[in-house]
Amino acid sequence: MVVQTDQVREPRVRSFLVVPLASRLHLEGLPGNVRLDRRDTHLAKTSVANVYDVQKVLRTDFIERLNILPGHQLGAIADGLRLVLDL
Repeated sequence: MVVQTDQVREPRVRSFLVVPLASRLHLEGLPGNVRLDRRDTHLAKTSVANVYDVQKVLRTDFIERLNILPGHQLGAIADGLRLVLDL
């Protein structure tokens, strides 16, 4: 899931910051991680946003946008990032 604001999506920067989604549901037990229903993500399985594994991904690796998550889930992921990054 892309977690980088549009304000810094500069064309010269060819990457995004993402929180990976994992199908390993045991990760839900870690503080800050967020369970996401497959109906909301449009993925085949229920997944967990793993805020402990923020990554840089090249823009060319993106194929398509699957969905935009509901606001309460985006808020929960933002809260998780604030927790693990001590922001």
